[in-house]
Amino acid sequence: MSQAPSKWFAADPGKAWTERFILLYSPIWIALVAWALLSRAVLAWDDPAFIGFGLLVGLPPVLVPALLHGRHPALRGTPWYDSYWFKFNAWIFLFVFVGTYFLTHYFFDVLGMRYAFPTEWNGGAALVGRSRAEIPLFMYPLTQAYFVTYHVVMLVCIRRVRGLLGLAEPGAEDRSPRATRFVRRLALACVVCGLAYAVSFAETWFMASDAISDYFRYVDKARMLKYGSLFYACYFLVSLPLLERLDPAGRRTPLGQAVLSSLAAGMLVFFILDLLTWVIGPIA
Repeated sequence: MSQAPSKWFAADPGKAWTERFILLYSPIWIALVAWALLSRAVLAWDDPAFIGFGLLVGLPPVLVPALLHGRHPALRGTPWYDSYWFKFNAWIFLFVFVGTYFLTHYFFDVLGMRYAFPTEWNGGAALVGRSRAEIPLFMYPLTQAYFVTYHVVMLVCIRRVRGLLGLAEPGAEDRSPRATRFVRRLALACVVCGLAYAVSFAETWFMASDAISDYFRYVDKARMLKYGSLFYACYFLVSLPLLERLDPAGRRTPLGQAVLSSLAAGMLVFFILDLLTWVIGPIA
């Protein structure tokens, strides 16, 4: 007896396995980060400890599927470099790198974000930003964990909403009338915007907590929650439509195309954040 296809997860076994694994792993990294920040353990760490913690949190979404690739039936039928788990992590890694190295400076200068982690191993763009605030290196692998979770949660929800609306998956033929497709796609776009803003607001609300203000804070928390969440949501409004089209139904996205897609997404977010800076002006 064949198993009914999931309404939440991808039809492709490797893609579905990746989504399920990241969702199962997410409570682990969330608990680790919450412990590190709320217990104030980070105040006693040196740079190797910060880097070690970042790698501990950020590497499992890559290492676990890599170790299981030749053994697990959902993974072993595809070369590792063409597997969804690898291309998805590579896509997020490049997007995170652009966002952290360049675009964090917009959060410093426009949104009033302040880091005060006791780190000396820092790295960010040389000619972007006026504050010259430093970006701790451990934030790169740490943000990788954040973003794989955020994107999988939203992509799974979007897939379910597509099913409820009767919309075909990206890359599949949709035979419904044009007017019907337009209304359904408009409804889906509203859902995507709502998800992007909700995830952005939730992270901002947690990270703006007074409990961690000794090493992470916003100059104006209320305005950051309102406008900064919109600012942050633009990342996802760009990335989600592109990631939906990574390995669409019945097709494999070449690794090179995935890399170009991620870099293009980073550049587009760069444009959007700069435009929003003109519109809303600095919060700080």
